[in-house]
Amino acid sequence: MPKHPKAPLILCHLPYFAWPHDERLAFQVGLRTMSKSVVTIFTWALVTGLAMGKSTLTLWQAVSMSLLVFAGTAQLAALPLIALGLPVWTILITAFVVNLRFVIFSIGMQAHFYSLPLWRRATLGYFTADFGYLMYTSRYPEAHPPEESPATRRSRIAFMYGLTCGNWSIWQMGSLLGIALAGQIPQSWGLEFAGTLALIAIIVPMLDRAAARWAAGVAALVAVLSMGLPFKLNIVLAIVAAIVVGIVSDRRPKDPLTKPVSAGD
Repeated sequence: MPKHPKAPLILCHLPYFAWPHDERLAFQVGLRTMSKSVVTIFTWALVTGLAMGKSTLTLWQAVSMSLLVFAGTAQLAALPLIALGLPVWTILITAFVVNLRFVIFSIGMQAHFYSLPLWRRATLGYFTADFGYLMYTSRYPEAHPPEESPATRRSRIAFMYGLTCGNWSIWQMGSLLGIALAGQIPQSWGLEFAGTLALIAIIVPMLDRAAARWAAGVAALVAVLSMGLPFKLNIVLAIVAAIVVGIVSDRRPKDPLTKPVSAGD
């Protein structure tokens, strides 16, 4: 018997419609939570799409990059290297270094989702971005509280699905729109500055403790002082410096950033 009697029969075989009521509710809460950041995500995605559309990539290469890579900073870091015709290994290493934070995210999320099959963990890995990680760990700082029931555990997974689906959808809408409008919007509009402001809006809430602020400060300083390096290696150097400073200075437990989000959020 369908668990969602109002849905057409064919839809009842899709994951969402086959879930129990509590899990569908948790998925919707995840979507609503992510929707609070729609302006920031959409703006940054739009700028990234414009950059891809104005680059040396063809239309379908840009669309494929948006759908397959789904990592704005890595995409923007790779574009000038592609335009210069640098070797693929250089582009891959740059993208890897720029996205090193996702390794840390994965380590943090592993305890929450280790019981899922590999393909579901891999799917979550693709869909999880900065906002999804931050919002999930803010709501569920502890992986598996002893008192947690199996139903609650499934609901938190559904909440994560809601976050990631919302993030991915907003991002792709902005990115694909940017690619489509790239030929119509002149450089003089200065949308890159809007993208920078959007990034600042993303980063500032993450600087919730001293270690993060030290890492950000050192990264900014190193990036500026090493601007003369070729191939934008100053960015790579700044990231490495930020990781080292962040690890060394992070000697106390994380603050509750991170008060659990209320059930109505």
